[in-house]
Amino acid sequence: MNRSRDVLIQPSLRIERKPPQNLRSEDRKLFEDAFGYRTFDTYLKSFGNVWVSPDSVVYKNGRLVRETVVENGQIAYYQFRHLGKKILNGKKISLNDASKYLLVTDAWSTGHFHWFMEVLPKLWLLKDRTSEFTLLMPDTDYVKEIGLASLNLLDLTFEDIVLMKETEFYKVRDLYYISRIAAPGQVNDDLVNQINNAFVGKYTDENAQSKVYISRAKARIRKVLNETELIAMLKDHRFEIIYGEDYSLADQIEIFAKCSTLMGIHGAGLTNCMLMKPGGKVIELRKREKNYGYWHLADSLNHKYYYYHGVPDSQESLIGKGCNLSVSVSDFEDKVLNSLFLP
Repeated sequence: MNRSRDVLIQPSLRIERKPPQNLRSEDRKLFEDAFGYRTFDTYLKSFGNVWVSPDSVVYKNGRLVRETVVENGQIAYYQFRHLGKKILNGKKISLNDASKYLLVTDAWSTGHFHWFMEVLPKLWLLKDRTSEFTLLMPDTDYVKEIGLASLNLLDLTFEDIVLMKETEFYKVRDLYYISRIAAPGQVNDDLVNQINNAFVGKYTDENAQSKVYISRAKARIRKVLNETELIAMLKDHRFEIIYGEDYSLADQIEIFAKCSTLMGIHGAGLTNCMLMKPGGKVIELRKREKNYGYWHLADSLNHKYYYYHGVPDSQESLIGKGCNLSVSVSDFEDKVLNSLFLP
């Protein structure tokens, strides 16, 4: 790519992480690799005349632009098989040549965690310039229900928005692209705090008193197998039980802006600590493995981060498609709720 047309919009910076509040000596090796890291130099890149697939992968002169593929293991697929499918079967759409188009998404972006930790920070870097561009985004339920609402609430306005349909392949004469801010699961703390303030800055600290457990009972994967027993105990500790799928983004902001303690199994629901006032508490139910994302996000907002290792039902990682967990309720209550920080 022609670096002379790349514009640096966010320099790299060093991030230092506080350890989890209840870090045990035998678990230190699970976290110490990420006590500090550098974010990336982030660029607004001009790709010029390209083709874009609906999962945000870019091709220029018939060749894959590799940095638009989020997983290195998928590069061969996108270079050959995926491109072939789009050329042979995709409906070819030529977009308006008079517009400047902006791409900030990738194949992971239509999940709550990646949208809030990666897509919104990229767009926030251009918050004073977004009206110059037509934004390209995947046409998914999440984008239409939560993504578009988040842009509206953050007052990020564009010349237009194109939702890219799965069956189509888009010819774009003038495409701009924002490179990664940090490695997956890592964040730029300043950007996260600015976005948090834009969402919940109007709420007073006095309102942030509730304790919320966010359940994945309605999700396909990563569930707490003995959740009924766990919830019974949590209700004794005055936790409210919610299901994220039941609420609009505006409703979620109302709930979590008043939340002082957020608890849940590793999964999208914990992303909502980004909608809490800074200085709260976040408890992640997790598997004994390296797993940094929600710790990084919580600490970036000065939330106190706690963890508890459940018992997995398979050898699969909890990250991604994941396994399920069982939680020793009495042990969790003793080691986390009673012993550490709740009255």
